[in-house]
Amino acid sequence: MLKNILNEQWQLMLKYDWYDPNTKVNGTQIANGSNLTAADIKFSTVAFGVTHYITPALKILAYYDVIKNESTGMDGFKTDVQDNVFTLRMQLRF
Repeated sequence: MLKNILNEQWQLMLKYDWYDPNTKVNGTQIANGSNLTAADIKFSTVAFGVTHYITPALKILAYYDVIKNESTGMDGFKTDVQDNVFTLRMQLRF
């Protein structure tokens, strides 16, 4: 979702997505010693950000992804892994 705020130079972003590569199992079935791996873990992401158009050819974007994985019985994924991502980007069109 994109929404202009204040004026046309400011834009607010909001996004939600999920990825479940193996819908036939849940997190408690993914454990050490099973035939399942970290590639079977479900992830969901809520992201939000803001863009400021400094000029028609120059913009700056700040964006934050909050990434959550399902709890499993596998070492390293028993709780949510702290893998949130902050992005700061400047783009110049020429």
